Amino acid sequence: MSAYTVSRLALDAGVSVHIVRDYLLRGLLRPVAYTTGGYGLFDDTALQRLRFVRAAFEAGIGLDALARLCRALDAADGDGASAQLAVLRQLVERRREALASLEMQLASLEMQLAAMPTEPAQHAESLP
Repeated sequence: MSAYTVSRLALDAGVSVHIVRDYLLRGLLRPVAYTTGGYGLFDDTALQRLRFVRAAFEAGIGLDALARLCRALDAADGDGASAQLAVLRQLVERRREALASLEMQLASLEMQLAAMPTEPAQHAESLP
């Protein structure tokens, strides 16, 4: 088992120490042990969770929803964790639908752009 400090956990996950500390305060992460000086130590599971939380957050999932899942996992509440996973899946599906709609709008804009004159002078000549 690897033991990570906050700074090492942040480095290995590719995030800032501030993000790790924020996630600790929100209950998204928790130390598995403490040094004699009172510093939290984390394991490989914490690193995996940090990477998951960050990826989910960057995909548009809110930290509150992720915290509810993490709390259920930490409490070994299988029913609660399953319910929170179902909520996250719904959020992901809504995000996919929104991205699909955006993709169609971008394609429409590209078609409009393709129909535009490429030189400013041509565009000016077509104005009344």
